[in-house]
Amino acid sequence: MNQFKFLAMFLASTLAGAQTTMVGTPQLRESGAPSEVAAPASLNSPARITTTTGSKSKFSANTEGGVGQGTDSALSNRAINPFGTLKTNVRVDSQRTDQDSAEGFERRVTSKEIENSAGTFGDPSRYMQMLPGVVSDNDQRNDFLVRGGNPSENLFIIDNIEVPSINQLALSDTTGGFVSMIDNAAIQYMTLHTDAYDSKFDQRLSSIVEISTRPEALVSSHSTLEMGLAGAGGSITRPWGREGSLFISARHSVLQWMTNDIGLNGVPVYKNGLVRADSRIDDKNNWWGLSLTGIDSIKIRPSATDTFETNPFDITYRGWRNVTGVNWQHIFSARSFGVLSLANSQQSQYVLQIDQLQSNATIYDEDTSDGITTVKYDWTSEINKRITWETGVRAAIDRMNYLVKQPIGLQNPYSEDPRPMNATLTDRKFATANSAEYSQATFHLPLEAKVVVGQRLTHWALGGHTEWTPKLLFSAPVAGRLVHVGYAEYVQAPPSLYLLTFNNQQTLKPIRARHVTVGVKVVDATRLGITVEAYQKRYSDYPVASDYPQLSLANIADTFGQAFLMFPMTSRGSGLARGVEGSIESKPVSRLLLTATITYSRNWFSGLDGILRRGNFDLPLVANVGANWRLGRGTSFTMRYSVASGRPYTPDNLPLSFAQNRDVYDLTRINAVRAATYSRLDFRLSHSYVFDRRALTWHAGLVNALGTTNFYSNQWRPRCPTCGVLEQGQMPLLPDAGIQYSF
Repeated sequence: MNQFKFLAMFLASTLAGAQTTMVGTPQLRESGAPSEVAAPASLNSPARITTTTGSKSKFSANTEGGVGQGTDSALSNRAINPFGTLKTNVRVDSQRTDQDSAEGFERRVTSKEIENSAGTFGDPSRYMQMLPGVVSDNDQRNDFLVRGGNPSENLFIIDNIEVPSINQLALSDTTGGFVSMIDNAAIQYMTLHTDAYDSKFDQRLSSIVEISTRPEALVSSHSTLEMGLAGAGGSITRPWGREGSLFISARHSVLQWMTNDIGLNGVPVYKNGLVRADSRIDDKNNWWGLSLTGIDSIKIRPSATDTFETNPFDITYRGWRNVTGVNWQHIFSARSFGVLSLANSQQSQYVLQIDQLQSNATIYDEDTSDGITTVKYDWTSEINKRITWETGVRAAIDRMNYLVKQPIGLQNPYSEDPRPMNATLTDRKFATANSAEYSQATFHLPLEAKVVVGQRLTHWALGGHTEWTPKLLFSAPVAGRLVHVGYAEYVQAPPSLYLLTFNNQQTLKPIRARHVTVGVKVVDATRLGITVEAYQKRYSDYPVASDYPQLSLANIADTFGQAFLMFPMTSRGSGLARGVEGSIESKPVSRLLLTATITYSRNWFSGLDGILRRGNFDLPLVANVGANWRLGRGTSFTMRYSVASGRPYTPDNLPLSFAQNRDVYDLTRINAVRAATYSRLDFRLSHSYVFDRRALTWHAGLVNALGTTNFYSNQWRPRCPTCGVLEQGQMPLLPDAGIQYSF
C-alpha cells in the first residue's frame, strides 16, 4: 500500500492589560458558562476578588479595553464580561480552583498546545483524541468518541454559537472529517465538557466542545502566512471598533496541485474562511460575532482491474457549510447580565455512488441541504453571596430539503440473502421547530462544599416529542482533595437523514443517556497534578435496525467513502458504557512538561434482539504519553506515544462469503474478535527566528515514526473471488512539515 495513502489526514492571560496585583496564576473562568465567561468569585472560593478602583457596586462596560470597573460583588468577573476577558482594576489574592466550576473536571487546552503537539497537524479535533476518555474511530480522520459514545454525540460551540460540524469533507449528522475548517490561529482555548455538563447547552449524549476565539487582551495589528501539507493560507488581526478586534483567515488545500491520487483513488480539494469581530457599544453593552465557511469536494475512482481493490464504487462528493452568528451582552446590574444570541447554519452536500460491478448502476444519489436558525437568551444573576441562578430559552427553526435515492438497494453484510435490499426514495422539503428552556442554581455551602441543580425541557415538533432532563452535582474537599459526584441525563434526536427515510419518523424518538460521574483530584501541586475519574452511561431508545436484530446505529461511525446503507429503524436499542480515567501532568524542570493519560473502559450496545454486545469502539485500555521540551533559543521538541487495545470486529462467515463473493458477517460472533494492539509514536521539532516584530517558524517531524501497522478493518476483494478479505490499516509512517511567517 502506498505510504501516501493517508495524506488526506493532513487536511489538517486572563486579566492581561488590567491594573492588578496577583498572587498565583488566576484562570478566572466559570465552567458551565459559555467558553469565554470570566468566573464569579464565590464567597467560598479561594480566589477572592477585591476592587482597587474605589468604585461603588456599579459597572460600566469595557473600560481599559475590557468591560468593567471594579466592584465588591462576588459576580463581578462574570457579570461584566461573561464571554471575554475581564479588564478591570481588581486584586486577585489567590488562584481560582476547580471548585469554581459548575460541573466536574473540565479539560481546557490552548491554541499553543494544539499547534505544538506532535501527530495532530495542528488540528483541534485530533488533539482531542489525546485526552482521557477520548478515542478515535480511525486515526485517518479527526472524529473522536467520548466515553464510549458515537462521534455524532458531540456538539461544537464557537463563541456561544452552535456549529453542527467544524470539519471539511464531513457528512450531515457527523462531527468528523479530514481537517478542521477553523484556523488554529483563531483559537484562544478549547474546553471539553464531559462531567454533568450544564443544562444550558443544547444537549448531546457524550460531550460539549467549546472553542473561544475572542482575544484575551487588546490586540495589535499583525498577520500570518503559512504553508504545509494541510494547506496554504494566512490570517489578519486588527484592532477594530470601540476597543474591539477583527480577525480574518483563509486556507486552501494544496495536495491537488501535487498529485491526482493520495492513495484514496482521488484527492480532496477544499477551502475555508473565518471572519470574527467584537466591539463595545457603550458602558453596558457589547457584541461579538463570526462567520465560518468551508467548501470541499472529492472524486474517488478505484481501478476496475485491480484484484486487490476492495472498493468497487465510483464516488463523487461535493459540499459546503456555513455558520454565522452574533451575540449581544447587556449588563443589568452589578449582579446580573443577559446574553442574546442569533445564529444561522446551513450545509449542502451532493453524493453520487456508482457500482462498477453492476454495470455502473447508480446505487446511491443524494442532494441534500439543511439549515437551522437559532435564537437563544441566557440570563445569570447572583441572588445572594451563596446562590447563583441561571436560566434561559432557546428556539430554532430546522429547514430540511432532502432528495435521497437508493434505487436498487444494497447488499447487506448482516443478511445471508445476496439480493440488494432496502431500495428507497426520500424527497422531503419542509421546516420544523424545536425549543427548550433551562434553569440551574449553584449553592455554595460551608466548608467549601457546593451543590449544582439544573433541568432542561426540550420539545421537537418533528415527531411531537417532549423530554425533560435533570442534573445534580455535589463537590467538596475531602481530606484536602477535591471530590465531585454527579448525575445528569441528556437527550438527542436521531440523525435527520435516518429519521426521514422509510417509516422511521413514526418509529424513532429521542435517544436518552443517563450519566453518573465521580472524580477526585488526587494531587494538585505546583509541579504535579493527578486526577482520577469514573463514569457510567446508560443509553435507552437507541435507533436499531428493524430487519437486522444485531445492528445498532451506535456502532456506525463515519461512512465517508463507503457505500451508504439506509434501512428501517426503531427506538428499541440500549447501551452501557463505563470506565475509569486517570491523567497526570508533571513539570520536573521549567523547560520540560510531561503528560500522561490512561483510560480503562468498556461499552456494549444491543440491537432489536436486546442482547448487549461489545460496541465497535470497545477499547478497554487506551494510554497517551506526551512530552514538550523547550530546548531554548526558539527551539522546541514534542513527542507523543499512544497505545490502545485492538479494535473489536465481526469476522465473515467464510463459506457464505466465498459462495456469494462479498462480506457476509458471522452473526454468532458480533465483535467477538479483537485485533492486535494499536501503537503509534509521533514527534515534532520546531524552531522560530525572531527579528524586529517578525518571526519565521518551521517545523518538521514524523507521524507513526516506527511505521507500525495498525488494524482498522477487513474488507472483501470482490474482483478476486478466491482471495477473501484484505486488511485495511490506519495511518502509515508519514512526514509532517510546514513553515509560518508572522509580521
